[in-house]
Amino acid sequence: MDWSPDRRLQWRMLLALALTLVGYVALFGVVVTLFSDHVATGFGLVVLVVLAASVTQADRIAYLATRAIAIDRDRHPELHETVERLARQVDLPVPPVAVIPSDEPNALSAGTGDRTVVCVTTGLLKTLSEDELEAVLAHELAHLKNADSAVMTVAGFPMAVSAAVLSLAGRSVSAASFVLGWPLVLGIYLLFVGLPIYLVSLPGIAVLSRYREFAADRGAVAITGDPYALASALATLHGSTPPETDLRRVAGFNAFCIVPASTILPQWATHPPTHERIRRLRVLFQRSEA
Repeated sequence: MDWSPDRRLQWRMLLALALTLVGYVALFGVVVTLFSDHVATGFGLVVLVVLAASVTQADRIAYLATRAIAIDRDRHPELHETVERLARQVDLPVPPVAVIPSDEPNALSAGTGDRTVVCVTTGLLKTLSEDELEAVLAHELAHLKNADSAVMTVAGFPMAVSAAVLSLAGRSVSAASFVLGWPLVLGIYLLFVGLPIYLVSLPGIAVLSRYREFAADRGAVAITGDPYALASALATLHGSTPPETDLRRVAGFNAFCIVPASTILPQWATHPPTHERIRRLRVLFQRSEA
């Protein structure tokens, strides 16, 4: 089976990247409108520094944000052996493996080049069979092969900023705001600042996220040759109901997870519907059987 995504999928992902540029235009347009050109220039430099740090230090950020613990071969020899074997198949440097202490069954990957990490939750190790776990790990390695961590970090920055602004606005517009007065005004102001950027950024991110997941699913099947195992894993993970406290631990890396965790973003903004992913995997399975 061909490893690379088909040409139509590649063109759609390029179109999605182009749409995400609109988010940057909106973000800097708001900054220029509210402040001076000098402030906008300084803001641009800050954005470049933040993006560079986010891309090059994505593995460290993943460790800190999820409280993942790097594991050695002695503790999980089979897990390490599986990751090493799959990484060799796609000509990738073998990434470190880390475990997130969470009952939510999920997995994520982050980083680029030699600075990568594959994280799995303790819930995932308990929930999936050996074949399903291998398929999920192959999916995460496909993301690393496609440099999805860097792509989504850069493409999603305007939405991340607007989501943070809207979150702050929501906290300001609360019951206490009506007593204090000024936080309510601040909340409404932030709402009008953050909402346009969010709405403009959302379509591009939704399209890009949708097709990068399809590409990673296809890549996982190309690595393992087993569409059924990944489809079975997705069905299992989609049907799980983890505690809310565990959901928060990986919510910050929602876009990097194999299935969406709880987040302020709608699930369709970061992942395609699970049933559609399973349907496409079934098509691949039928083709492989033909």
